[in-house]
Amino acid sequence: MKIPRFTCFASMAGLTAVLALGACAQEVPESTIALTGASPHMLLLVGDQDEQDSDFITVLNVDPDSDKRGQPIGSTPIGYKASMVHHMEYEAPPKGEPIFMNGHHHELSMIVDIADPANPKIANTFKPPAALRYPHDYSRTVSGTRLVGFLRSEGASPNPNESTSPGNHGGIAEYTMEGELIRSASAAAPGYTKAIRPYAFAQLPEIDRITVTSAPMMEQSWADVVQIYRYSDFKLLHTLDLEVGVDYKGAAVDGINGAGFGQHVLEDGSIFLNSYGCNFYHLTDIETDDPQLDLVFSVKTKPADNPKKIRGACGVPLLKGKYWIQPIGKNQQVVVLDISNPKTPKEVFRLDTPEGFAPHWMAKDPRGNRLILGAELGGEQGFYMLRFDDQSGRIEYDPDFANYRNDSFLNIFRSKSTGYISLDRKEWPHGATGTAWGHAAVFFDGA
Repeated sequence: MKIPRFTCFASMAGLTAVLALGACAQEVPESTIALTGASPHMLLLVGDQDEQDSDFITVLNVDPDSDKRGQPIGSTPIGYKASMVHHMEYEAPPKGEPIFMNGHHHELSMIVDIADPANPKIANTFKPPAALRYPHDYSRTVSGTRLVGFLRSEGASPNPNESTSPGNHGGIAEYTMEGELIRSASAAAPGYTKAIRPYAFAQLPEIDRITVTSAPMMEQSWADVVQIYRYSDFKLLHTLDLEVGVDYKGAAVDGINGAGFGQHVLEDGSIFLNSYGCNFYHLTDIETDDPQLDLVFSVKTKPADNPKKIRGACGVPLLKGKYWIQPIGKNQQVVVLDISNPKTPKEVFRLDTPEGFAPHWMAKDPRGNRLILGAELGGEQGFYMLRFDDQSGRIEYDPDFANYRNDSFLNIFRSKSTGYISLDRKEWPHGATGTAWGHAAVFFDGA
């Protein structure tokens, strides 16, 4: 049963009831994008806003037919304060498997059992293998192991002007589902005077290849490259330079537009990727001795306010069919590209986000056409639920998570605008720890 769209009462009796409640609820607009299916749960790793209590893992009810949607079902403290909660896997693993996530400041990787949504459990934790430091991304292989990227290693940065310590080249590793190290490799490549900082993975098991981008988190410098490894023995085969400092038409760009970021494998086995500075690239001939990396598109963004910062802030992208869905933090927008021809992408839609919300993270609902949108460096006290039209590429805010002006009227989700799920609450299932903030979220079914 859908929750009814309440409006202000017209009768005197209704007015009295409204006055007693304190305010009337805002009428909720109907979506023009029909819902095609919905997972009931959403997993978040969140930080305690005032850093007085432990950061924690929480599961929200996101069933559109529930009168408690948007509310937490369960939560589990991780045992660390101010951990800088960060990435988890970009989608939930198959049922019965745990999910990997990290607290960046503590270099802590957590393996979380989500079989019971009301009781997420930390099944195991692990620290980086010898020499490697600061885990960032996790990617599940077809066999169920996890690839992990590490942004740094022990030692000084190869860039003599960088004081980050440790700041040497990062690397990659593979772990069992239980968190036991299988192998690791350095990302160092001859001739690079800036550290290669492994960021996001793309996997091509059919040709025994993995690709890894390079971008910073809190480091001062990085190499603008994409690397190709042979998966079977972790041998580094190629380190390819991203074309930066120009847009796809060859025009000079004012400011930094590098830092290879998110990537996805296309149906033809090629790879499409974005830089944090909002250039877009197409990688082909990956299995050959001469792979090709072409700059094919750019999104216009404002120059960074500091020449040492990256402009644009194109974050974690999604691929749905022929559409590339790109959050852009500094534009406060989500842009949709048609990449049916990845050499000539075409913009088809833009969604503006509210002032103060810098979109960064995206994950898709495997059961239907919902997306969850998270932020970075502004707006992380909540997420936006979106609906996506697979035919046109349009996006709308999901009215199932809507703006009820008086929270006490239905007390469903403390939303401040259509689609918004707020983390501003006093009580969580594990205790009264107050407002939280979050960076990453994924949909899942549970038991």
